[in-house]
Amino acid sequence: MSSCTKYALRLSSTDLRILTGLLTGHADLNRHLTLMQIQTDAVCLLCQEDEETILQLLGECSALSAKCVNILRSPNLSYEELGRVHWHALLKLTKASQRF
Repeated sequence: MSSCTKYALRLSSTDLRILTGLLTGHADLNRHLTLMQIQTDAVCLLCQEDEETILQLLGECSALSAKCVNILRSPNLSYEELGRVHWHALLKLTKASQRF
Protein backbone atom coordinates (compact mmCIF):
# COMPACT_ATOMS: atom_id res chain seq x y z
CA MET A 1 0.00 0.00 0.00
CA SER A 2 1.44 3.40 -0.98
CA SER A 3 2.11 6.15 1.55
CA CYS A 4 -0.53 8.34 -0.12
CA THR A 5 -3.14 5.61 0.29
CA LYS A 6 -2.18 5.13 3.94
CA TYR A 7 -2.40 8.89 4.47
CA ALA A 8 -5.86 9.09 2.89
CA LEU A 9 -7.18 6.18 4.94
CA ARG A 10 -6.21 7.96 8.18
CA LEU A 11 -8.14 11.15 7.30
CA SER A 12 -11.43 12.17 8.85
CA SER A 13 -14.42 11.88 6.53
CA THR A 14 -14.48 15.68 6.11
CA ASP A 15 -10.79 15.86 5.15
CA LEU A 16 -11.16 12.86 2.84
CA ARG A 17 -14.09 14.58 1.09
CA ILE A 18 -11.98 17.74 0.61
CA LEU A 19 -8.99 15.75 -0.68
CA THR A 20 -11.18 13.75 -3.05
CA GLY A 21 -12.62 16.99 -4.42
CA LEU A 22 -9.12 18.37 -4.95
CA LEU A 23 -7.94 15.27 -6.77
CA THR A 24 -11.01 14.85 -8.97
CA GLY A 25 -11.86 18.50 -9.62
CA HIS A 26 -15.29 18.06 -8.05
CA ALA A 27 -14.75 20.54 -5.24
CA ASP A 28 -17.20 23.10 -3.93
CA LEU A 29 -15.52 25.95 -5.78
CA ASN A 30 -17.34 28.51 -7.89
CA ARG A 31 -16.28 27.20 -11.32
CA HIS A 32 -17.57 23.70 -10.55
CA LEU A 33 -20.71 25.05 -8.87
CA THR A 34 -21.37 27.23 -11.93
CA LEU A 35 -21.06 24.22 -14.23
CA MET A 36 -23.59 22.44 -12.03
CA GLN A 37 -25.85 25.53 -12.25
CA ILE A 38 -25.77 26.02 -8.47
CA GLN A 39 -23.89 29.34 -8.74
CA THR A 40 -24.11 32.01 -11.41
CA ASP A 41 -20.64 33.50 -10.98
CA ALA A 42 -17.44 31.46 -11.29
CA VAL A 43 -15.12 34.21 -9.98
CA CYS A 44 -12.85 33.44 -7.03
CA LEU A 45 -14.37 34.73 -3.81
CA LEU A 46 -10.96 35.49 -2.31
CA CYS A 47 -9.17 37.47 -5.02
CA GLN A 48 -12.00 38.31 -7.43
CA GLU A 49 -9.49 38.00 -10.30
CA ASP A 50 -10.20 34.73 -12.09
CA GLU A 51 -12.48 31.72 -12.21
CA GLU A 52 -12.25 29.81 -8.95
CA THR A 53 -10.83 26.39 -9.79
CA ILE A 54 -8.56 24.14 -7.77
CA LEU A 55 -5.51 25.20 -9.77
CA GLN A 56 -6.42 28.88 -9.46
CA LEU A 57 -7.10 28.65 -5.71
CA LEU A 58 -4.04 26.64 -4.74
CA GLY A 59 -1.59 27.81 -7.38
CA GLU A 60 -2.53 31.29 -8.55
CA CYS A 61 -4.85 33.09 -6.09
CA SER A 62 -3.19 36.35 -5.03
CA ALA A 63 -5.24 36.40 -1.81
CA LEU A 64 -3.65 33.08 -0.76
CA SER A 65 -0.08 33.80 -1.88
CA ALA A 66 1.23 34.50 1.64
CA LYS A 67 -0.30 31.28 2.98
CA CYS A 68 1.01 29.45 -0.08
CA VAL A 69 4.53 30.68 0.64
CA ASN A 70 4.20 29.66 4.27
CA ILE A 71 2.92 26.16 3.51
CA LEU A 72 4.37 25.32 0.06
CA ARG A 73 7.40 27.67 0.01
CA SER A 74 6.24 29.35 -3.20
CA PRO A 75 3.65 32.08 -3.90
CA ASN A 76 2.44 30.47 -7.13
CA LEU A 77 2.59 26.90 -8.33
CA SER A 78 2.03 25.50 -11.79
CA TYR A 79 -0.21 22.51 -12.46
CA GLU A 80 2.87 20.27 -12.66
CA GLU A 81 4.29 21.61 -9.40
CA LEU A 82 0.97 21.11 -7.59
CA GLY A 83 1.01 17.50 -8.76
CA ARG A 84 4.28 16.94 -6.91
CA VAL A 85 3.12 18.47 -3.59
CA HIS A 86 2.31 15.96 -0.84
CA TRP A 87 -1.39 15.58 -0.14
CA HIS A 88 -0.90 16.75 3.44
CA ALA A 89 0.40 20.14 2.26
CA LEU A 90 -2.41 20.49 -0.30
CA LEU A 91 -4.99 19.73 2.34
CA LYS A 92 -3.37 22.16 4.78
CA LEU A 93 -3.39 24.99 2.21
CA THR A 94 -6.94 24.19 1.17
CA LYS A 95 -8.15 24.34 4.76
CA ALA A 96 -6.20 27.58 5.31
CA SER A 97 -8.14 29.13 2.42
CA GLN A 98 -11.34 28.66 4.46
CA ARG A 99 -13.23 27.88 1.25
CA PHE A 100 -14.19 24.37 2.39
